Amino acid sequence: MSETSDFYSFEPHLKILMLEGILGLGKCIDLTGGMCGEIYIFDQGEFVTPRYVCAKVPKLLRQTASKDIAKRFVDEMEKQLNFYHHMFVHWAFDFKSVTGVPVALFRFWGSDLDKLIRVGESSFVEKLSLMIYMLEGLRHCQAKGLVAHQDLKPQNIFIREMKPHYPDLPELDIYKFPMIADFGLSNAFLDSGIYDGSRPYMAPEQWEKNELSQATDTFALGVIFYQLLTGGYHPVGIKLAEYWPNPVSGNSKKWTKVAPWKKWACEGAKVEEIGAGTQMNPEAISLIRQMLSSDPSDRPDIGSVSGILLDLLRQEHYESYRQVEFLLDYYNKQASHESFEAGWPYLAARWEWFKSEFGKHS
Repeated sequence: MSETSDFYSFEPHLKILMLEGILGLGKCIDLTGGMCGEIYIFDQGEFVTPRYVCAKVPKLLRQTASKDIAKRFVDEMEKQLNFYHHMFVHWAFDFKSVTGVPVALFRFWGSDLDKLIRVGESSFVEKLSLMIYMLEGLRHCQAKGLVAHQDLKPQNIFIREMKPHYPDLPELDIYKFPMIADFGLSNAFLDSGIYDGSRPYMAPEQWEKNELSQATDTFALGVIFYQLLTGGYHPVGIKLAEYWPNPVSGNSKKWTKVAPWKKWACEGAKVEEIGAGTQMNPEAISLIRQMLSSDPSDRPDIGSVSGILLDLLRQEHYESYRQVEFLLDYYNKQASHESFEAGWPYLAARWEWFKSEFGKHS
């Protein structure tokens, strides 16, 4: 316990020095994170593969015992490991301890969907392929027990760019691969009675604390698809990054509050065609409206959504459609269907140690 407390009491630069020395992953080049975790990004050198990796460390939470923080972190990692080994799903490759603090190691992919949306240079073909791949990753997770991710948003979808590593690939806009990440809230409504997510993406049933389902994530994906099509606008009619979570100077703080988001979601989730530009395909907008239906039973399942998007891709660019279909089939066949222990014996052994070390409440 004292070792853990000491780590959290260190200044950030001392934490970095400690992680560099103990993990041996090269130089820490950046630090990021969210509500419950800090992400330390390491450069292992240009002659090492993978060059960039990251270490996720749970944050110290006020009025929460260190052992309970560690247990929650183990619970999050266990959920993520349940959905292991698919090209479009992000998962850990090792587990460590640094002076009594649990650490999970991941590949670092360099970008996420939020950054891609902000840049705003994706073609319609690329946007369709990104959505189709996301749906396939989600379908894999659902087959392995995911009921609701509960926190799908662009920041939780990493982007793996294949072209720099495979320069001989055809000149098609389909080689940015999304990877679904951050399963900290997945199935939380079942496991702990928590229905929360990120407010702009929460379905009516999350706000009303009704039973969640796979349709809950369909709602979030409808919001994400709209953002992709419009260069960052939310269906409510605002450019989301300018109002939430931190409004830019001069903008209203209305959208930092709970009530407006709940009102929008629970009163029909109206789609405002604002900032649409030239890529607001009418069939895509019609699909988004279905995905944002108030009644979960009125939302299309992800297989239907994927089928519609594939048809749109076929109409837009047939060769891209053919290649995407091939890639879906290839990566689904490559996905692990054997037991975790049989397919990944080293990681399975590390995981058992990690659970025994940190998986007990105080």
